[in-house]
Amino acid sequence: MIQIALWMNVLMGLFALFSASEASAKSFRPSFDCNHAQYQDEITICSDHKLSELDQIVSRGYSQVKGESRSITQDFLLSSLHARHACGNNKLCILDTQAQVIDGLSEFGAHLSNPPWIGAFRLSLIENGKTPMVSGVPERAGTCSRTRIKAIGTRFHDRQMVIPPKDYTQDEGTTIQYDNGGFQVSYEFNPDVATSKIGDQVVFCLVSIPQNCPPGDDRGKIYSATNLRNQRSWIMPATQHSCGGA
Repeated sequence: MIQIALWMNVLMGLFALFSASEASAKSFRPSFDCNHAQYQDEITICSDHKLSELDQIVSRGYSQVKGESRSITQDFLLSSLHARHACGNNKLCILDTQAQVIDGLSEFGAHLSNPPWIGAFRLSLIENGKTPMVSGVPERAGTCSRTRIKAIGTRFHDRQMVIPPKDYTQDEGTTIQYDNGGFQVSYEFNPDVATSKIGDQVVFCLVSIPQNCPPGDDRGKIYSATNLRNQRSWIMPATQHSCGGA
C-alpha cells in the first residue's frame, strides 16, 4: 500500500508538472500560427516567450478598440507591422516596436499597458552584447547609447522633477534631455520619467523612423529609454510633431 501511495504521488507530481508546462507553453504562444511564420521577426517572436507575450497583449488590445477608432487603429497597426518586419531578428528592435504599439493601442481606448518587466528585459538584451551601441544619439532603429539624464521638465517649464497633474486640463506633458544630445517629449504626464532623477544613467535606443518624410524633415523619430537605477522605461518621440506636420 505504501508503494502504491508513493507511485500515486509520483504520478500526480508528473501530471502537475506536465500540466504546468503545457499551460506555460500555451500562455507564451503568439497570436499568430508559428507554423506559418515567414518573416524573420515572426520567427524570432515564436522563439521568445517575452516577445510572444507582448504579441498576445497587442492582439488583445486591438480586439478592445471599437467604433471609429478601429479604422485608424488598423492603419497604425499596419505601419507598425512594417516597422517590426524591418527589425529582422533584432530582439531589441522587436521589443521596442511592440511596446510602442501597446502604448498606441491604449491611446485608442484599449485597456492594457506594457508589463513591468519591459525595462529589465531590454537591459538583458543589451547586456548580452548583441545590441549595436553608439556614442551619440542613435540614428538607426535597434541601436542604443548609454547616457545620463540632463534635464527633466514639461513642455512649458523646466523643472527638477515632473509632478502629476491634478487633472487632464493641467497636464503640461513631459520633456527629458540627455547628455548625448537626445531629447524626448510627450503631451502627457509620464510616471516613469517622474521617478527619474537628474544624473541617472539610462540606455537610450532608437525605436523607429517615420517613412515618406519631406526632404530635410527628420522629425518624428521614436526613442525608448531605460533608467539603470530603477529599471523604469518609457517610449516617447524626439519632437512634438512628426515629419510633414505643423
